[in-house]
Amino acid sequence: MAAAEQEQQQQQFYLLLGNLLSPDNTVRKQAEETYETIPGQSKITFLLQAIRNAAAAEEARQMAAVLLRRLLSSAFEEVYPALSPDVQTAIKSELLLIIQMETQSSMRKKICDIVAELARNLIDEDGNNQWPEGLKFLFDSVSSQNVGLREAALHIFWNFPGIFGNQQQHYLEVIKRMLVQCMQDQEHPTVRMLSARAAAAFVLANEHNLPLLKHFADLLPGVLQAVNDSCYQNDDSVLKSLVEIADTVPKYLRPHLEPTLQLSLKLCGDTNLNNMQRQLALEVIVTLSETAAAMLRRHTNIVAQAIPQMLAMMVDLEEDEDWANADELEDDDFDSNAVAGESALDRMACGLGGKLVLPMIKEHIMQMLQNRNIKILRNHTLKYSKKNEEYLWHLRD
Repeated sequence: MAAAEQEQQQQQFYLLLGNLLSPDNTVRKQAEETYETIPGQSKITFLLQAIRNAAAAEEARQMAAVLLRRLLSSAFEEVYPALSPDVQTAIKSELLLIIQMETQSSMRKKICDIVAELARNLIDEDGNNQWPEGLKFLFDSVSSQNVGLREAALHIFWNFPGIFGNQQQHYLEVIKRMLVQCMQDQEHPTVRMLSARAAAAFVLANEHNLPLLKHFADLLPGVLQAVNDSCYQNDDSVLKSLVEIADTVPKYLRPHLEPTLQLSLKLCGDTNLNNMQRQLALEVIVTLSETAAAMLRRHTNIVAQAIPQMLAMMVDLEEDEDWANADELEDDDFDSNAVAGESALDRMACGLGGKLVLPMIKEHIMQMLQNRNIKILRNHTLKYSKKNEEYLWHLRD
């Protein structure tokens, strides 16, 4: 009777998951209200059951995975410690087993998100990792012949680079070898991309640990290669990681600053890439002009090459007679190359100073005076002159 009742409750929960995905606002809102009334411990049981049920609808399984991660993130202290030790052990073992059995990549990633969130909450106040089986799984999976398991290990590490807790220094060489090995995997681009993102996340998580940053400096060429490769596979996730490093840990880039800047210039100037990728590549250089101006001033050749890229972006729009008279930008204008180029030029001038940037701008402005783009360019300079009046006054002269 108890088993039959439990099965009936689980089936009702599947219906609830389906309603949570309903496009009907009324149905979805009612399902959300019903979901909130379920006790936290029961939620874990139902959600885990839905995740491991390969016969259930894929959308329902993915929703269950998202909800379980959210539950662990928002209510871990209220729910998890109240479970018996046996149930806690069963949950941890079940999650690792599901990863190994899962065949769908997108679903496996969502389960890895749950594992990373649980691991984050199982680091105690002293930095002790209370889930040693999770670390063992990580080490075993990253060396596995199964590509899916290697991807899973890297995804978990990227999601929670602090997973080693107070044992991080002890495992430092192992971590480095793991990342290097995966970045050199020529047969599997996804493994290379994930390892580069994991390396970037690890650097960002240890931004104040100067010895560690120095020790991991030789991973940067592999990250740069992954940035290049992933962009041409229409993926900008690694490039976004590089922007984060430029913003938060610019000193990590110092030993390989020239190739970092050259790659950014190349990607920015490649019209075969989409606008967002080109703007992100430019963002690396512009961000460094704000966070590491002294470093960037030593590479005036890069600045000189970046200026025409920005000016070219500024005139990358359809001519509109009324554009210069508009008081506000349209919503779609904010993502345009024209706005990105304008903002980048202004930020770089402020970051590096007009004495360095102005002569370079004037040189290219004189060239652009000879073609039709100068009309558009004048409109741009007049529209944002309030930000840097003295600088633009000389430009108009």
